Amino acid sequence: MTEKRRKKDSLEVSSQTLQDELVAIKDRLSAIETIQSISNAQVVRKYVEEHLKTPRGKAIMKECAEPRTKDQLVSHFDFKSSQALDHHLRPLLKDDLLLRRVEEDGAIVYEWSNLFRRLHHSAITSILKGAK
Repeated sequence: MTEKRRKKDSLEVSSQTLQDELVAIKDRLSAIETIQSISNAQVVRKYVEEHLKTPRGKAIMKECAEPRTKDQLVSHFDFKSSQALDHHLRPLLKDDLLLRRVEEDGAIVYEWSNLFRRLHHSAITSILKGAK
């Protein structure tokens, strides 16, 4: 049941130049998201509050403060299946509150999006208040 990116039976080519450019692109995107969150903090907070209304969604967000795999989330919340978790994850991913990231070992984890992460700590605490 562990969710990992499957490797294809093909040749994989790696280039340090491409890796460096990818890191630079990610850094620029992160900077843009940071500026967006800071300059529009009230708008971002309102957006999050409008899209994060369910207690289960808030609880999942609270748990994903640190990257979590699907198996960890299913176990933590006692879901019967990963499909039951998907029912709650899909809206969080669609609304850009969570992001899905592939780690170097191929494990897929879910964590806060930069947009959400860049909100002031007190705003995050207030939004996730009462989440179990």
